[in-house]
Amino acid sequence: MWMGPPGRLAHFKEWVAETGKHNREKIGLLEGVVSIVLNVLIAAVKFFYGIVFHSISLIADAVHSLSDVLSSIVVIVGFNISARPPDEDHPFGHGRTELIASVIVATLLFVVGLEFLRDSIGKIITPAVSELSTLGIIIVGTTLLVKEALARFSFFLGREIDSSVLIADGHHHRSDAISTVLVLISLGFVHAGWPSADGIGGVAVSVFIMVTAIGLIRDSASPLLGRNPAPELVDIVREIASAHEDVIGIHDIVVHDFRSIYNISLHIEVDYTMTLSRSHDISDTIESEIQGVFPGWAIVHVDPVNRSHPKYAVVTTAIERLANDYPFMGTAHDIRIVGSDERFNIVMDINSEKTPERMAQIDEVRGLLNLLFPGSGIVVNIDPPVFGSQG
Repeated sequence: MWMGPPGRLAHFKEWVAETGKHNREKIGLLEGVVSIVLNVLIAAVKFFYGIVFHSISLIADAVHSLSDVLSSIVVIVGFNISARPPDEDHPFGHGRTELIASVIVATLLFVVGLEFLRDSIGKIITPAVSELSTLGIIIVGTTLLVKEALARFSFFLGREIDSSVLIADGHHHRSDAISTVLVLISLGFVHAGWPSADGIGGVAVSVFIMVTAIGLIRDSASPLLGRNPAPELVDIVREIASAHEDVIGIHDIVVHDFRSIYNISLHIEVDYTMTLSRSHDISDTIESEIQGVFPGWAIVHVDPVNRSHPKYAVVTTAIERLANDYPFMGTAHDIRIVGSDERFNIVMDINSEKTPERMAQIDEVRGLLNLLFPGSGIVVNIDPPVFGSQG
C-alpha cells in the first residue's frame, strides 16, 4: 500500500526513535553522511558562482560550507567511539565521547562566529560586495533553503535520540545558512546604496552565533563534570524502591550517567527488627529492577530504623520544624531513637558541607534539641551533599 508523505515521515520518525534506542551510532552516521554530501555539493555551487561572478563574499561562504564537513566528521567519529563497549580501562563504556564531540563542534561554531565578526568589521570599514545575476541569486538562495533543511534534519535527529552533538551540528549548519542570508542581503544593500549595513548586520549575527556556541559548550560540558541527574530519572529510581512495602524510607540517590551505562546508588530504610537475610533479599531485588530499567550497576544500601519508639514521632516532628530555620535539616535521615522513652539519645544523618558556618549551625541545632529533650544525647553524622535526591 502506498504511503503518502505524512505517513512516510511518521514511519521515519518511528524508525529513528527505535534505532536510537539500540544503535545511536547508526543515527549519528546517517546525519554525518547526509551533512557531508550536501555540504560538499553546496560548497561546489557557491565556489563555482563565486568565481564566475567574481564575488569574494560568495567564495568565502563556500569555504565556510566546506568547513562544516569537518564538524560532520567529528560527529561520525564521536558516535563511533561512544558506541564501543566497556573495556578494562573504561568499565563504564565510552558514551561520554559524544559529549566531547559536542564540545568540539560547538567550539568550531564559536570559531565560525569569530570569523564572521572579523569579516563583518572589515565590511564596515571597507564596504565591498559584488553583484550576482538573477540566476546566481536564485541558486544561492536554493543552497540557503537546503542548508536550513539540513539544520532542521540535524535538530530532529538530535531531539529524537537526545544527542547534544547532533543539535550542535544543526546549529553549525544554521550558521552557514545565516552567512548565506548575509551574502544575499549585502547584494540588496548594494542596490540601495548602503553597503555598510551588511557589516553591521554581520556583527549582530556573529554575536548571536558565539552566544549560541557558548550555550552549547556549557550544556555539553556540564554532564562531563557530573551534572545533577534529571528529576524524572531520580523519580523512577525512587518509585522502583518505594514499590516494596518493607521499604519505609529512601534517600541519598546518586546517579552517574555515562550516556550508555548508569552507575546508581541509593539508601533504603527498613525496620530495625528485619533480619539481615530479608533486608539483603530486598536490596538485591531493587538492584535488579533498577538495572532492568537503567543498564549498568545499581547498589542499594540498607539502613535499619526504629519508627516504633515512643518518642520517634515527636522527635521527627521537631526536626521537621527545625528545617524551617535550618534548611539543611530537611536532609535528615536514618533517625534513630536509642534508649527508653524517658532517657534516650537521638542519632541522625544529614547531608551537608562541613564549612565553619555550617558546623556552627549544627551546634545550634544540637542546643535546640537539648532544650526540647533535656538530658538526651544528640549525635549528628554528616554525609556529603546529595543534591536533588531527597524526598
